[in-house]
Amino acid sequence: MKRQRLWTLLLLAGLLTASPAGAVEPLRIGATVSETGHFATEVGTFRALFEAWADTINQGGGLRIGKERRPLEVVVYDDRSDEAAARRMYERLAVVDRVHLMIGPYSSPLTFAASTAAETHGLPFLAVCANSPKIYSRGYGWIACVIDEAPRYTHRYWDMLKAEEKARTVAFVVEDTLHPKGVHKGAMALAEESGLRVLTSRFAPRDCRDFSSVLAELKRLDPDVVFVSSNIPFAVQFMSQAQEMGLRPREFHAIHHSGIFRRSLGPGAEYVTGQSYWTPGMTLGRHERFQEILRSGGIDLADYPWAPAYMMAFEVVEASLARAGTTAPKALMKAILEGETETIGGTVRFRPNGVGSINTYPSQIVDGRYEIVWPPDKATAAHVYPAPGPKGTK
Repeated sequence: MKRQRLWTLLLLAGLLTASPAGAVEPLRIGATVSETGHFATEVGTFRALFEAWADTINQGGGLRIGKERRPLEVVVYDDRSDEAAARRMYERLAVVDRVHLMIGPYSSPLTFAASTAAETHGLPFLAVCANSPKIYSRGYGWIACVIDEAPRYTHRYWDMLKAEEKARTVAFVVEDTLHPKGVHKGAMALAEESGLRVLTSRFAPRDCRDFSSVLAELKRLDPDVVFVSSNIPFAVQFMSQAQEMGLRPREFHAIHHSGIFRRSLGPGAEYVTGQSYWTPGMTLGRHERFQEILRSGGIDLADYPWAPAYMMAFEVVEASLARAGTTAPKALMKAILEGETETIGGTVRFRPNGVGSINTYPSQIVDGRYEIVWPPDKATAAHVYPAPGPKGTK
């Protein structure tokens, strides 16, 4: 990685002096990463992902903007998983660092706060993992998001259960924050449309440490599926206590279930289903390049399953700059919103309010690996239901 960085610096130096008209200005892209705080378990190492992407671009001669190429410079700050800090950092990116484009932070709350800087200063802002409808109902004209809105986040999971005709009931456990609540709202409707009966929905604060009353109710109701709509720390806490209290549905579904989740729960994570954008074995788009960027950045996909969504954002940026042929903000934003990009997760296109088209696939932990289990043409393994062993035994 150090050798690659040296190569990149030398390339940048060459590009900056290569133009007969003078220096070639780098294309500056700004972002924040939650290296510390609540969301560090989700994206804590993603500074390295940005840097590995920039290295790859610069080794290939720079970003293509129309018929020309310019070096890529990424400016990344730690937002500390804090909304006020994110807002300040994106303001700094606009005013001090004078970036040409912003890539959003992780989570809906941080993105809701940070995107005001883009709107104030008229800069393109590409959100990644931030799908609360609240963000896109403000009438903002400078924001687009790679992924679809939260209510449709799990639609493929419910399509699978409907097709299988095995699960009959579901109970929801929801972290009382923006993204999990948005996912829950949509999942409730999707579950009912798929023929499942919703037995209960229990909400708890994100720092909840005692789920005993929730678990007592779930044991009494005995749902086929316990659906946990939360971020990783909440899910780990809930699942640990569920194991201790002997809750045994036919399936646990945790919308965020990374390698950190798996290691924390040990054997209890086996056969838990969740949501993934991409796993090895899927062959959409330039997946080999993505895997090389992961290797270069030292990022384990099992630990950080949201990395594919960031890769899709990078691919949208590359394609939009090539289409726009300029870094002029209005032209670049128009190229983003009106364009279509083939990515490792499928085709990204945008609605007028900026909401994207990418959705997750249902995945399952099988023998410690993450497997896509639906739809059949994308699946890397068959869905195991009911879960064998303690969680599948009544």
